[in-house]
Amino acid sequence: MMNETQKVNGIKWGPFVLRIPFVHMKFLTGEFLQGLIISGATALAGAPVVMALGLSFEQAVACCFIASILITSSPIIFGEPLAPGWVTPALPLVMAFFISKGYFDGEYRVESFQYMAAMCIEFTAIILFFGITGLGKIIIEKIPNALKSGIILGAAIAAFYQIFFSEFDRYIGGTPIATFTILIICTVTTFSEPFKRMASNNKILNIIGSLGLLPGFIVAAIVGYLAGEINFNFENGFIVPPMGEVYDRTSPLSIGFPEWSYFLEVLPLVCIGYLLLFGDFVTGNEIIKDAQKQRPDEVVNIDINRAHNSVGIRNLIGTMINPFFPTQGALWTGVHVIIVQRWQQGKNVMGSLYDGIGSYYLMGIPLLFFFGPFIDLMRPLMILALGVTLILTGIACSYVAMSIVKKNAEIAIAIITGFFVAFGEFEVHIEPLSSRSSQITEMVAAPWIGIIVGLLLCVLLVDNKKHE
Repeated sequence: MMNETQKVNGIKWGPFVLRIPFVHMKFLTGEFLQGLIISGATALAGAPVVMALGLSFEQAVACCFIASILITSSPIIFGEPLAPGWVTPALPLVMAFFISKGYFDGEYRVESFQYMAAMCIEFTAIILFFGITGLGKIIIEKIPNALKSGIILGAAIAAFYQIFFSEFDRYIGGTPIATFTILIICTVTTFSEPFKRMASNNKILNIIGSLGLLPGFIVAAIVGYLAGEINFNFENGFIVPPMGEVYDRTSPLSIGFPEWSYFLEVLPLVCIGYLLLFGDFVTGNEIIKDAQKQRPDEVVNIDINRAHNSVGIRNLIGTMINPFFPTQGALWTGVHVIIVQRWQQGKNVMGSLYDGIGSYYLMGIPLLFFFGPFIDLMRPLMILALGVTLILTGIACSYVAMSIVKKNAEIAIAIITGFFVAFGEFEVHIEPLSSRSSQITEMVAAPWIGIIVGLLLCVLLVDNKKHE
């Protein structure tokens, strides 16, 4: 943990710091323009998920609006120095859960959002418990590296399987040219070492790389339109997201709280979500610590327990209004890296880390959700945004998972664990409502199988004793 030795630029309340936009956060044009497109498009990437659970497009936009408001509160209201985002690696596992239940077909069911509420309630309870007690860091350190790696790798496998196999028609079938265009460009600009080497000596490539996912979105939209895969239909003027309807159809205060069996069923998935969240805490803070060497003029205060509590409070509020797991996380890795890289270049480039984060997140002003033409522009790109988010998350998770394990035994355990986390299922027999109907058998996603298998293999195969 770093101690903050300089005067706090903001209003302290408890362990948190309120930073008012344009007062404690300066406006930066470059970061604002990037955020205008990237934050807008990816914020709506969650819309296809809740639409598959039965909400209308307008209601899905309202869900994204609520999630975005809570996400932007992280640096503004709570003073967290991380670029906030979803617990993205958990998303493919959440989607796989609903797919296995047969609930991901576009039909509205109260049960779908009661399961979602169960996930959010448990997630909130776990985060706040570990944040308040300070046990989170201790527990994570005790988890074997092979198991950590396997869980993260399982999220990657689940993402790839959904995109390229089980949900191929949904993500790629209708827009193959646009999808592979954005995938190739974003993969190269995000992960390619040759590109980064060339960008270090070429101003144009350096600018393209600094824009994150934006170049890929622009090129894919143009290519998709010219190929006839994407059509833009501008109809709306200014709109008001129907938040009241979303509350009525999703909030546990409206539709009722989940049954106890729901909590037990989603518990392994929520535990995996917490492990992934903690990984985001560590990753985000390490990125800041590494850059801090070049910015001694602004000492950034890092506090894992405070970060736990801020995420927990955001999830608690979101659960009561519109439970949407896992959209309330700690880190948007790609954006965080871009902002911190600019920050470490010096005070003349970015006065404060919070200036960059605040500007990228549009100073917390959600005007885009009220501007109909922007919503119409982003609507055909939502599936692209969700698809590329899942794929890039899968690639990033693969990188991280393989970097954690060193021994051959650990690598083997990670691969086996990842397989069962992604594909573990068990058979459920549902009794018919009518005596004339036959018993229904369903296969339900069970990532806990992967956790149990991984733990057993760690005990049996890995020597955890330290030798001199």
